[in-house]
Amino acid sequence: MIKKSFAALAIAGALVFGGAAGAAVADPYPPEGGVTASDTTPAPGQSVVLRVTGIEGETSATFSITSGPAGASLASIVFASAGTSVTKPVVNGTAEASFTASASGTYVIAVTGGSGANLGSITLTVGSAAGAGGSGTLPATGGAVPAAAIWVGVGALGLGGIAVAAGVARKRAASSR
Repeated sequence: MIKKSFAALAIAGALVFGGAAGAAVADPYPPEGGVTASDTTPAPGQSVVLRVTGIEGETSATFSITSGPAGASLASIVFASAGTSVTKPVVNGTAEASFTASASGTYVIAVTGGSGANLGSITLTVGSAAGAGGSGTLPATGGAVPAAAIWVGVGALGLGGIAVAAGVARKRAASSR
């Protein structure tokens, strides 16, 4: 009996302490490098900061709108120039640009390095302004379970546990005679 208990504890311990080993060697989150945005679902007219990181070997990065409805612009944060493409200097392996869309739709922004290397892309979904079509509240998720139903379930579990314990005790008493 003790050997079985020890084996069960050893297996449980291996699962508890060994289960995190995969997370220790996994890729970092958020991923290092790549193109990120301060908001991937902005409203029309809202400015979004686009950032590309992990590009230490580049001297500049060009942000370009490759697809999307008309009425969007990329602007250099430093120079505040507007257009469908903007080139930014790389400082400490990072370059930033500002994106503003005046129309709803899906926009793809590609980033290339000064050497011509593809540094990545990001998709932004520009929706309607808050309150224009929605309620402005979060949707209801989950269910509403009455407290009485929860207590009935807890009671049933308790009675089931007592019944199992009584059955085991009865069987144990009968086998020891």
